Amino acid sequence: MLTTELITGLVRFVIFAAGLTAIPIVYRSGGRWRTYVIILCGLVSVSVPAGLQILQYLSNGPLPPALAAISQFHVEEAGYATILVGLLAGLRDLRGSTDALRQDNVTLKQLASTDFLTGLLSRRQAELLLEHGAARARRSGSPLGFIMIDLDHFKKVNDTYGHQAGDAVLAHIGKLIKNRLRNSDIVARYGGEEFLVVILDPNPETIMTVAENLRALIEQNPTAHRNLTIPVCASFGVVISHVDSEDSVREAISKADKALYAAKSQGRNQVVGWDAISSQPQESAAVLAQKN
Repeated sequence: MLTTELITGLVRFVIFAAGLTAIPIVYRSGGRWRTYVIILCGLVSVSVPAGLQILQYLSNGPLPPALAAISQFHVEEAGYATILVGLLAGLRDLRGSTDALRQDNVTLKQLASTDFLTGLLSRRQAELLLEHGAARARRSGSPLGFIMIDLDHFKKVNDTYGHQAGDAVLAHIGKLIKNRLRNSDIVARYGGEEFLVVILDPNPETIMTVAENLRALIEQNPTAHRNLTIPVCASFGVVISHVDSEDSVREAISKADKALYAAKSQGRNQVVGWDAISSQPQESAAVLAQKN
């Protein structure tokens, strides 16, 4: 049977050991300085009786009255209570650090998944979301709608107004596109001045209208940058595809891209659907790209 004194001794030992262990843990987690002070004060108080006994042993005589009076107070018990208070404060610090770390991780994840300039999805995150959307489309048998958008003569914008103005144009266009579409649609900055829109459960009869509305929206809403008003327009390539495999997703994006380059070759600032060019001889992507 454990005696009361043994149990009390074990409890005191555990508290003391916990206080010693907590100091480096709280330090590494960025705990507050007052937590250290509380725990250290408790450890010192706990050590006072033992220190007085050692001092008395070394002096081979009674302690001075002032030191002897200290031993009459419950210094040791107060020390254990102080350590417990410090441990509670340390736990609160750890919880705060954990919450801050979790928030930082959320922020980093968000930064990694979005384009820093436009606030749209990054290409990598869009591809990950597209994998889930394609899987759902395969299960339901529904197609996906792909709209590839590329700003016309964007290099001229940078050359004429500067790269900061070009960044402002990209951010403005990204906001226009995002605000016009549904929250369920995937909108990403796919390249330098290229955007990808993936519409879930598209209406084949209206997707060209959606793209045309976006084209008109971009044309009719120039970018205001400082004292400048910068007009831009964009070319669009559209395709609706049943994505029954990963290859079909890449093929659908490729078709939208070819339709986009067809829009470029036909004069820019227009919407071209894959169905309109699929039966026509296609120029190579390299030749069409030179027309951009």
